[in-house]
Parts: sequence; C-alpha cells; structure tokens
Amino acid sequence: METEIIDLHNDYNMGFMDRREFLVRLALIAGGTGAAFSLLPILENKYVLAEIISKDDPRIQSEYVNYAGATGDIRANLVSPKGKEKAPGVIVIHEIWGLNPHIKDVARRLAVDGFLALAPDALTPLGGSPADPDKARPMVQQLDNESTVKNFV
Repeated sequence: METEIIDLHNDYNMGFMDRREFLVRLALIAGGTGAAFSLLPILENKYVLAEIISKDDPRIQSEYVNYAGATGDIRANLVSPKGKEKAPGVIVIHEIWGLNPHIKDVARRLAVDGFLALAPDALTPLGGSPADPDKARPMVQQLDNESTVKNFV
C-alpha cells in the first residue's frame, strides 16, 4: 500500500481532518470513491498489509533488547544491516499507537538503508504496547514527557 495512503489515514486517526475530508482525499489518491471505500477495510489496523520490509529479510538482523532507562528497563526493537559492524544509529520514536508493526517496519527500512535502528517502546513502564492501538492512546497520555525522553536517551 502506498505510504501516502497510510499517512493520510494516520492524519485522519489523529484528528487532523474529519471523515468527509479523509474520504475525499482518499478518493483522489485511489482514483475514485469506489476504490477509496474498498481500501477502508485494509486500513483498519491491518499494519501487516502495509509492510515494506519483511522481518525475515536476509539483509537485516532484528531482535528485541532491554536496556536501562530512567524508570527501569526499556524494551526496544533493534534492527541492523546484516554483517555490518558499524553503522550510524537512528532512534525510531513511535506515535500514539505504541510500538506497532508499522514502526517496526520503519526500523527495518532504515536498516536496509544502512542504519542501526532502535525503536524503543515508550509504553514499557506501563506494561508495553498493547496489540490494540486504540488501547495505546490513553496509555501514551499517562506518560511523563521528561521521563520518557530520559528513557529514550
């Protein structure tokens, strides 16, 4: 699926536009109203369909790690180019939906491009990112910004 469509859906979910505007813009991208409505079920939290780099891609290595944060251990998805000893690093910060398949895919894309990507789960102190992204939103609102930044650093 085009990242433009996923970005549009994310903007809609975050409240940057109402449903009418979202559907009009989706129809323009998709090539018509019928095409737009056929995309809606795919966009409904089916992140795996938007995967660009498979977790089994032979160019990368991926693992979950724990590291010491300001509030205790923080869980993160660490992805690196396979066989590359040194690589520039990037921290991938997730949105209000937590460490979901889309964010993990972003980390894999960065690794394919030669970066070591660390995607920490900001919700680790609250038990970790839930599978249901709608449950992650209120959890993110409970986070203390200062502590979260210290956990990432």
